[in-house]
Order: sequence, then C-alpha cells, then structure tokens
Amino acid sequence: MKNIIKGIKAIGILFVAFAFWGCEDDDVVLPQLEALFTQTINQDSGVVTFLNASSNADTFAWDFGDGTTSTEINPVKVYPTGVYTVVLTASNSAGASDTFEDVITIQIPEEIQIPISFDNPLVAYDATTFNGASFEVVENPDPSGANDVVSNVGAVTNSGAAFEGFFFDLGEDLDLTTDKSITMKFWSTQPIDVLVKLEEGTGADAEIAASHGGTGWEDIYFTFDSAESFSRFTMFVDGPGTTAGTFYLDDIEQLNSNDVPCTLTDLGLPIDFDCESIDYTAKIGGDVSFTIVENPEQSGINDQATNVGQITNVGNQFENAFFNLDTPIDFAADKGVRLKLFSNAALPVLLKFEDGTDVDVEDTQMHGGTGWEELTFTLNSAASFNDMVLFVDGPGNTAGVFYVDDIEQVFVNVGDPCTPETGQSLNAADFNLTFQNDPTSSIVSDGAGFAWIDNPDFDNAVNTSCKVGQIDRTSAAAFANNQILLDATLDFNTNAGFKMKVWSPVGSTEVLLKLEDQNNAGTFKEVFATTSAGSAMQWEELTFNFAPGDSGLYDKLVIFFELGSSTEETYYIDDLSLFTDGGGGGGGCTGDAVAATSFPVDFEGCESFISTFPDSGITTELAANPSIGGINTSDFSLKVVKSAGAVRFAGFQNAFPNNFNANGTFKVKVYSSKPNTVMRFEINSDPQDPTSGNPGPQYATITDANTWTEVTIVFTGIPPSNTGVNQFVIKPDNPSNIGDIEVTPTTETYYFDDIRIE
Repeated sequence: MKNIIKGIKAIGILFVAFAFWGCEDDDVVLPQLEALFTQTINQDSGVVTFLNASSNADTFAWDFGDGTTSTEINPVKVYPTGVYTVVLTASNSAGASDTFEDVITIQIPEEIQIPISFDNPLVAYDATTFNGASFEVVENPDPSGANDVVSNVGAVTNSGAAFEGFFFDLGEDLDLTTDKSITMKFWSTQPIDVLVKLEEGTGADAEIAASHGGTGWEDIYFTFDSAESFSRFTMFVDGPGTTAGTFYLDDIEQLNSNDVPCTLTDLGLPIDFDCESIDYTAKIGGDVSFTIVENPEQSGINDQATNVGQITNVGNQFENAFFNLDTPIDFAADKGVRLKLFSNAALPVLLKFEDGTDVDVEDTQMHGGTGWEELTFTLNSAASFNDMVLFVDGPGNTAGVFYVDDIEQVFVNVGDPCTPETGQSLNAADFNLTFQNDPTSSIVSDGAGFAWIDNPDFDNAVNTSCKVGQIDRTSAAAFANNQILLDATLDFNTNAGFKMKVWSPVGSTEVLLKLEDQNNAGTFKEVFATTSAGSAMQWEELTFNFAPGDSGLYDKLVIFFELGSSTEETYYIDDLSLFTDGGGGGGGCTGDAVAATSFPVDFEGCESFISTFPDSGITTELAANPSIGGINTSDFSLKVVKSAGAVRFAGFQNAFPNNFNANGTFKVKVYSSKPNTVMRFEINSDPQDPTSGNPGPQYATITDANTWTEVTIVFTGIPPSNTGVNQFVIKPDNPSNIGDIEVTPTTETYYFDDIRIE
C-alpha cells in the first residue's frame, strides 16, 4: 500500500513540473524602454530644439525646468538667459516608463544699456571711437577711492586731439522724462572735465560737463535739462582740450536729480538750501533772523519736504537777508531772478544786488499773501554783483516769519528801453516837468529829500520815460514837502489843472498839490488825490483839477505825500504838467471826443468809445500810441484805465447809428499792462428790443504785456429772434471763471486800436 502511495506522489510531482515548463514556453520577452533626448541651442535667441531619442515609448512628458511642461515628441522652447534642468519621462502602453534629464545653459548676448558695469559676460562692450581715441575693457588697475572693487572697467585713451572720444549705441533708449541725471565712477590723476552728450533722440541733443578733481576714482554727476529719450551715449574726456593719457570709467547709472549729492562749498545761484556742504548760515546774514529749516508749509508750488530759508522780521523798515555770494551773478545775458516765497500777508518784496561792476540794481514785486508764490525780478543791468539783498516788506514794518526757496537766475524779456524825454518847461505859462534836465536847483526841499534819478520802473504802460524825480520822506515831519517857485502866476482859464504820475511803495497814498502866493502864504489852494488801493509799486497818473477862478493867484507849487503823518517812504514823481480840458479828447483830437459813427474806428481823430459802465472804476480817453511799431504804427489809440476795486464787468462800449453785421469777423488791436489778461467782447442793441436775442460773449486772452496784440472775434449762436445789433462792448479783465461782481486787485492800463469788421 505504501508503494502505491509513493507512486501516486511521484506522478503528481512530475505533472506539476510539466505544467510549469509549459507556462515558461508561453511568456513573451518585451523590448526595453529607454528615455533619451538631445538638443540644439541657438544662443543668440535662446531657442532650444529638443530631439527625442527615446525607444519603445509612445507618450512623453517634458519638464523644462522653468515651471513649464509639454507632451510633444520634439518640442521647441524659448528660454531666457539661465541654467535649467530638463527632465523627460517616456512611457508606453504596457505601463513601462523611464526618465532622462540634462542641464542646459542659456547665455543670450545682451545689448549695451544703462546701467553699464563692464562686468556682464553677455555684453560686448564695443565702443565706437573717433578723432584718435581708443577704448577697451580691462581689470580695475587701481581699486581705491570711490571704486575699491576688483572688477572690469572701461579704459579710454586720448591721443591728444580735441574732441576725441567714444560712443555706445544703446539697446534701450535712455529716457530723461523723470530721471534726468547720470552718475559714473571716473579715474584720473589730474583735474579734468568730462563731457557727456546724448544723441539720436526724440528731441534736440543734450550735453553737460562735469569736473573731476584728479584724485583717482571719484563719483561725477551729469544733470540734463531735457525730457527726451536718446539711443546714443557719447563721452569726451577734456572735450575741447588736448590732454593725452589713459582714463578709466565704471558703473554708469541713471538716477533722479534729487538724489545727486551736493559737493559745493561756494554760495551762488541757484540756491535751494539743500546742499549740506554749503555753510548757509555763515554766508547769509543781514539784520533779520535767518536759518535753514525743513519746509514747514508743504503746499502749492512747494509741497516737498526739502530745506528752505526761514526769514524772521521783527518789524523794522528795510530789514533784510544779506547773501554774500562766492560766485558773482552776471546779468550780461540773463537779467531775471526767480524765487519762491511764502507769506500769508500781501506785501512788497524787494531784491537788490550790490558790490558790482556797475551801480546797484533792484526790483520790487508784490506778493499776494496766498502762501507759496513764485516771484520773478527783472534786473536791467549788464553788470555782475557779489551781494544779493532780500527785503520782505522793505519799506514797511511787517513782522513775522517768511520762507524762501529755489532762487535761480532766469531769462526775462526786459522790454523796450526807456523813452527819452523830449522837452521840459518850468515856466508858469506852459509848466511841464518831465525831468529831461536836472531840476534840483529849482526845487526847495522842506523835510523831504529830492533827487534826479533814472526811472526805476519804466517797463509798463503808464510811464516809460528815462528820468524821474525821487522824493525821500525820511524825516517823519508831519508837513514834509517839496516846493517849486514859478516865474508868474498860473492861468486856469485855458488850463484845467495839473496831472502828475506817481509811484508809491504802498497803495492808497494821499498826495496833496498846494498852490500858493510866494508873497502871501495865506493865499493858497489845496487839491488832494489818492493813489488806487492796488497801485503799490506801480506808476499811476493823478489829476488835480483847478477852476478858472484860481487864475492869476498862485506862483508856487508845493507837493506833500501823506500830509500830517510821520510816514517815512520813498516816492517817485514824473510828468507834472498843466493840462487843458479837452472834454475827453486828447491824442490827435483837437476838440471833444465823440461817439464813433461807423467801423473801422482808428482813434486818430475825435471819434472814440466814450461810454463806460458802471458809473466808476473805468475811464477812457484818446491818447498817444504807447508803443509805435510792429503791428501798430499809428500815432494814437484809445487809453482805458480800470482801477483796482472795479467790478470785473466794468467796461466801455459804443452804440453806432446803424446796425452792423453780427456775422462778421471782428478784429481789435490790444495793448495790456499785465500779461494773460482776458478781454470779454459782446454785441447787442441800444436801445435793446426786448424780443430780440443777442449772441453770447466771446473771450480773448492777451498773453504778453506791454506789446500790441491783434485778436479776432467771431460771434456764434446768434438767436433767430435777433433783429440786429448796433453796439460793440469790451470788458477788460473779465474772465469767464471769475464772477462779474468780483473786483480787480490792481489798477491796469489798456490801449485799443483799429477796431474793425472784416
């Protein structure tokens, strides 16, 4: 039985063995899967073309090493400069997979652009040289000073020719819209100037020079007055000179001009009080308290947290801040000085220059009391000066704290030269004191000094003459005056009175013209006149009327300023003369002015615009052309004076006997005593038909002061109900953005001529 069982086990084992042998013969041997790739690299563009060399795979997953992927067989990838690990995972349908990775390096050549360090291996610092200079990139030969790092630098070698140099054509334009400065490190062992010129731009070329001290590596800065963009950077070492040698440069960068450090020690314009290396307190004195502070009034035109000069007045007359300039200011070309001044009070600001190559020169401008304001002073001189003196409310006694900033020399149009006087008479019959000749010997001063001087303010429409009289009321005497003795008594049968031009540092100045009998002081006549409230530091003509009954009584003139006060001021007078009552005539009119009857109106005769509105604040008269030449060579024109305090809508008009063409083109020549004055023009009917509509007003801005400008007016939107117009209306200084009943701040003089329809 045991033998039978053993036989059965043996047969079973043999069966199992045959079964396993049969299975092994049925297995299929699969080919091996392998992931593999190569690539071609275009180093100029960063384009990589991958060549898939995988075997026995049908799907692919690429990881390009920069966060991007692909499932393409042979993908093409654009890389920026860098080092990337690329991984390919290859798979097949049997579930097998394999990976392969490779590291690729991309180095795309870069164009030269600022900043320039000379250390970027991807940039070919190929400079174009000219006129004998050579350029190469070398290792810093002198790591010290402002450049103590061992790195590459640019080396420029001069042969000794004038204006030799090199330039880079930039791959990206240098834009000066915001950041207007360039800095670089420069090496030289001798003091030398370096000129940088920006070319091939959107505007005119820009260039500026910087001085190197010759101490090895130094930082130098170039600040440009341009807002253009440029594609070429050109550099000259000792541009106009002939210095030979090798110089080095490095780290050319663009920066904001506010970040350019100041290394100056001398005081000269421009002055912004931000240069830490200038000892302002040692160089600025005077009898005010002056110090440098951070701008405490950051608003308006000066809203930055920069340094400003603080001036503290105690309330004395003519207290000032005295600037002792290390670098003299020269007015040979640019005759203007502009500054920012902060004040909450309206007051005069006097800027004076002393210790020069000619007589002192000064100018006064009014501050409106609105905080930070920009004032421009015109200094009509060709001399240079060492001292600048700033008076805040010079002749007054305003106490307080004021701030000044950004003092700079600028170009200004000084206008036409003064007009020489053509005649003068001190005789009673035709008295006309023009100051053509020095009248000092004929004037008696009683508590008020007198001097014959050059007109300090001739660039205006009221008084352009060259010589005037200066009255110094400095004694504080209540009855300070100046007297003129005449050769005979005055005749007021043919003369209506006296006119006199007056310049006062303050508005609302009272002037008394007193006539006396030389032999009997009890026989006298007094006539007062007051300058306009807004006429401070401006010429204004005053009128002193006398009656026929005053004839034959007086042979002495006495002039008082601020009678009965202790005022101490300096005043100027001019053109004190008799005038006849022309009834509004004048100019080329020998009789009374009359309303114009038709267009054109040239004001050469008696036809004029004589109607004004409202009842006060504006006057018209026929007068001589204030500036013959250019577009207006006529002899006479219409003079219009609009006083300070007049309502904005105050104007003048003329009603013609017949209707005129409302659709025509109106042309008017205008001369204004102040710039940027808006003229308002209207047409309507007089009398006005209540059923007839009129067109709206038209406006024209007179941009330039003290010169003739022609404006063209076309009225639009004429209502269908309009039955015709016969009246032409002009409202000086009446802009649309200011209410009609607001008042004008200053007295201004305007001239009009050649009013016509085309």
